[in-house]
Amino acid sequence: MRLQLEGRNLRVAAPILVGAVTLIVGVFAACGGGGPAGTPTPSPAPAVGLSPSPDAPTSTPLPPLEPSSYRFLYSEFGVEEDLIWSIDPADTSDRVQLAVVPHGAGWGIKPALSPDGKKIAYNAMPDDGLRPGTDAEARILDLESGETAVVAEGVDLRTVPRWSPDGGLLFLRRNLGEYVTVILVDLREPEDEEESDEEKPPPIRTVLRQHESDVQTYTPLGFDPDEATLYFTQLQGGTELGSYLGRYAPATGEAVATATAIVEATATASAGTPAPTPSPPPTPPAFSGDVFLFLSDQIARDLALSPDASRVAFLVQGLVEGRFIFQVHIADIKAKQVSPLDIVEGLAAGDQLSPIWHPDGDKVSFGQLPSGADPGRVAIVPLDGSEATFLPPPEQGFDQPLSWSPDGKFLAVRSSSGDSIGNPGLPRLVFVSPAGQRPAAPEGAEFEPIGWVIQE
Repeated sequence: MRLQLEGRNLRVAAPILVGAVTLIVGVFAACGGGGPAGTPTPSPAPAVGLSPSPDAPTSTPLPPLEPSSYRFLYSEFGVEEDLIWSIDPADTSDRVQLAVVPHGAGWGIKPALSPDGKKIAYNAMPDDGLRPGTDAEARILDLESGETAVVAEGVDLRTVPRWSPDGGLLFLRRNLGEYVTVILVDLREPEDEEESDEEKPPPIRTVLRQHESDVQTYTPLGFDPDEATLYFTQLQGGTELGSYLGRYAPATGEAVATATAIVEATATASAGTPAPTPSPPPTPPAFSGDVFLFLSDQIARDLALSPDASRVAFLVQGLVEGRFIFQVHIADIKAKQVSPLDIVEGLAAGDQLSPIWHPDGDKVSFGQLPSGADPGRVAIVPLDGSEATFLPPPEQGFDQPLSWSPDGKFLAVRSSSGDSIGNPGLPRLVFVSPAGQRPAAPEGAEFEPIGWVIQE
């Protein structure tokens, strides 16, 4: 697929899903921020940390910036509409506006790029919406045609939609009265349906459902496409606090269709009508939600599934050397074991931030808060015990990792000038190169990451 955008050709590839999943209900950021509502200027600001002051000693020259084959998509908050941008991480003056997304005043969107890169699903508050937990709409924007369709109502604004690996299903959180649920929106084209001028909404199925006294929230996390499995996190409700990892299958359009056909054929046969008897395909997994791994008796947050769906990185607050801090933990899905990340030499003591996986799946990257006069830098920690490395930090403040480009040449970060999560200062989108460069996107408002696409 090609997008013709102001003289540039973009070939959209399968995106890399961005960002870790936040599980704390009270911590979800429902509204985008207080940036200006007007169109941000596309003129770039100087890259952070590259030009020393005239009085500073001469530093070692950095190597030339290596270009990337990928562009980054993100949404920028506006009071009544968000802007969707595509930007070249190696040349941040090359920024293209893809779409304008209207929403209820003061509420930002939660976007996710489809696996084929042709569409963006997002949760948005309608004009008359008041409650972020129950009043949002799930919409799909077609990047080629520019058309938008509402596919579900009454969803939770505070979570990012999750596409199935084949793009046929969309998983969303919905809260109904005293029940917490996850719904599946079937986006596959209906077969053998008579043509009609009236467009029917896609079918919706509830796949997870518990009373709020038992489960406080579900959060769809990511997929194992080989096993057609969706992984999710579950926060206990009532008096029993704790975070668990679960899985639901089947979680692809083809698997759901096959399972549905088998269920319908069985029901028809049991009603006395002979069911068709072609050679049956292998029996798919039953529709089920299996909670199988205890993560912590605390609230786990910023959860990230590894590229091969074998491990989950997340943050848990605990007592370390007499201080309560957030520390990265790793859950091994196959071994069903959970352990804190090993202490890394050169790592400042204090809270760790936003763990994400390197594209190779064998290293975890996470940020740190400033320590004393030193800004917070991003650590890259191999899980095989080899030496950790660190990315160049900002001049002041700290970086929160968002997503690696698939080629590993840039890490997109939310770089903040403040000294803590409670006092972050103005955030900015920055692309950090392991070689030392820090190209920055034009200054704007709050933003949400979407994904990476291949450019030509």
